[in-house]
Amino acid sequence: MTTLITELTAGMISELQGQSIVILNVVNKENGDIFSTALSWVYAVGPQTIRFAIDAKSDFVRILKEDPKLVLNFFSHETVYSIKGTAVVKVSKTEDITLKMALLEVEIQEIRDIIFYGGKMVTLPTFVKTYKAELIKKLDDEMKNALINLA
Repeated sequence: MTTLITELTAGMISELQGQSIVILNVVNKENGDIFSTALSWVYAVGPQTIRFAIDAKSDFVRILKEDPKLVLNFFSHETVYSIKGTAVVKVSKTEDITLKMALLEVEIQEIRDIIFYGGKMVTLPTFVKTYKAELIKKLDDEMKNALINLA
């Protein structure tokens, strides 16, 4: 049985600053199907709050408006964490930045260490963004500013 916590640690917060792979999982109320996607623009803005950006046209936005429950999974400090929470769509479609994204805020209900017994991560997953370096910096800066400064 995993230990339940309700707040992100300082280490978890530092891992969730827009450069980690975070898996979003939701259930579509219409048919009960489970949907998952990988995110990178995910920011912990406090011990109980996470914000993320996702394409404004994504079905995930509609699904979360209908049923705000979600699970976010991420890798950190030799393990895998699962965060259960509820999401609110704070901005349905950004207007003043390059990409038209929805901005969501998650209130954390519980966090569990879900690595299997006797296991530990020896390397964290890494990724590269395959578009031009100038565009990567521009988009990353825009998303960070939009999410961190969200009212």
